[in-house]
Amino acid sequence: MDERLNQINAELKQLNEAQARQEQLEAQLRDLQAQRAERDRRVMETGRLFREEQDDVDRLEKGGLRALLLSLTGDREVRLSQERREALSAKLQYDQARRDLEDIDRRIGELLREKDGLRVDRIRRDALLEEKAGLLKQLGGAAGARLTELDQQLDALGHQRREVLEALSAGRSAETALSAVLDSLDSAEDWGTWDMFGGGLLSTIAKHGHLDDAQAGIGYAQQCLSRFRTELADVQRMDVPQVYIGDFATFADYFFDGLFADWYVQSRIHDAQDGVSEVHMRVLDALRRLEEMDRGLKGEQDSLEGERARLLQEAGG
Repeated sequence: MDERLNQINAELKQLNEAQARQEQLEAQLRDLQAQRAERDRRVMETGRLFREEQDDVDRLEKGGLRALLLSLTGDREVRLSQERREALSAKLQYDQARRDLEDIDRRIGELLREKDGLRVDRIRRDALLEEKAGLLKQLGGAAGARLTELDQQLDALGHQRREVLEALSAGRSAETALSAVLDSLDSAEDWGTWDMFGGGLLSTIAKHGHLDDAQAGIGYAQQCLSRFRTELADVQRMDVPQVYIGDFATFADYFFDGLFADWYVQSRIHDAQDGVSEVHMRVLDALRRLEEMDRGLKGEQDSLEGERARLLQEAGG
């Protein structure tokens, strides 16, 4: 009987995991669809802004009455330089929004394919539960009922721990990406300070190189945060609203708004450091809370598994 009970438990575990994964995929898809709507709007907004800014540049470069008047006052080159920086800022935002949308579409496609390939045999699961109930009755009323309850609790805890561990993995990737951006910005700040004191061409090139690294890193960090948010869509069902990332999943929009168009301005670097540091601290706080949750769930698992082992030993004796 013990061998058959173990076989049933193993098969039920697989079926329960398939059902839990299906529910998880549905929650993740809902969150990704919400993110997609946000990024789709962002693509349209930034695309419109980029076209407007580029039109301003084109008008000044081609000439015309406005360009002639600015030339007469000596302001044409200053204004053209400003319009080019604004167009560059708008293009950076537009390109990032498109990359984000492509990344989300790819992830939605992957989840949909996995969901299509997932088959949950509920009829087989119900039959196994009935057979298991009959076997447990033979062990004795109270002990059998408690074993059934323990198995259900352990299955639920196992799934919850997997969700938390997946969220932790995504959060750690986001934290690593944000740390790399901070390192690049710190280096850019150091070289920028040296540049302000006459560091010359070498310091200028080094500062620009670190800012290029920060620009690429911010885009990647935003995608990591988006994945973190998606994983947290599952954890939210466990009463942990305080780990919600929310609009930080689109935090890079702020930094593309002028930082890399006016990258020679040291104050822009300081603003970016402050903003990335704030997001970094929020992610670290979320990770701490998830780690606490995982420790609590593991403690519950260990306690229930100990009780289950004792019950089976007593029933076998």
